[in-house]
Formats: sequence, C-alpha cells, structure tokens
Amino acid sequence: MGQPRDLAEQLGQEPPPGVAALPADQRELLATALADARRQQAAAIRAAAEESLRYVPALLRGAVRRAVGL
Repeated sequence: MGQPRDLAEQLGQEPPPGVAALPADQRELLATALADARRQQAAAIRAAAEESLRYVPALLRGAVRRAVGL
C-alpha cells in the first residue's frame, strides 16, 4: 500500500471551506477514514458480486464472471 492520498485528491476537488479550515492533522485523519471507507465499500461490492454468482448456473459462472469483469 502506498502513501495515503491527499483529501483534495480523494474528493477530486478542493474540500469545502469548513473542511479546509480544519487543522492539518484532522484533515489527514479524515482522508484516512475516507480511504478506509472506500476500501471497505469496494470489498463489500466484490463480495456481493461473488455471492450473486451463486444464482447463476454452475456451467455459466465462468462466462458470466468474465463478462462482468470479476
């Protein structure tokens, strides 16, 4: 895992004035929390996608997995 990304980079724009006014350590904590939440969300989406394959007939799972990019 690399360096934590800056909050503005994660948001894709400068943070709102209220967030930008926070001390640097709190902005860094917020950036870390945002990155962690995004990783957890991505993991949950992957798990849900894999779980959904249970409803696809076994012979088609490989083709469906490739078609949807899993």
